[in-house]
Amino acid sequence: MALKIETGSLRGKSFSPVDDKRTRYTTGQLRMSIMNMFDFNGAIIFDFFGGSGSFSFEAISNGAESSYIIDISKKAVSTIIRNAKTIGIDNKITVLNIDYSKAIEKFLSENTTADVIFADPPFNLGFCSELLQHIDSNPDILNDNGFILLEKSDKEEINYSCNCFILEQKRNYGDIELLIYTKKNRHE
Repeated sequence: MALKIETGSLRGKSFSPVDDKRTRYTTGQLRMSIMNMFDFNGAIIFDFFGGSGSFSFEAISNGAESSYIIDISKKAVSTIIRNAKTIGIDNKITVLNIDYSKAIEKFLSENTTADVIFADPPFNLGFCSELLQHIDSNPDILNDNGFILLEKSDKEEINYSCNCFILEQKRNYGDIELLIYTKKNRHE
């Protein structure tokens, strides 16, 4: 089964899902909805738990400058690289085959920041709370006007209260919930 870019300049281009039943992909409907909510023009993205790369590909199709796609799975990483070459955007992505917490450390040590952090971790395994805690402890990896998009199961509870970020919105897409966070200093 091929996946497709739903919006933007690359609309209709096909790419492959990861050949692993444990890997879920962000649905076309959710990607379209996110692209309609935000302006990705010139954005730099950190895409945690990157899977097949679908979110980053959609954002690049809608004007994002570049994306760092992070996934610990070697299968996912090779799929992302192959997909980016197929679509013709391999010059706009950097793929990191490391754990998200190590990626955050790397970004901090290199003074690399993002305008958008997108994360679609495995559902119901506690990664959402863990990731938020890591980002909240290192808020400088997100630019001041940036935002965090966290895709999660509607059944998963977030067991962490952010100090540096505000939950702006919760949107439901069937059994998927999208949480949108912004930096607190935007509101001060």
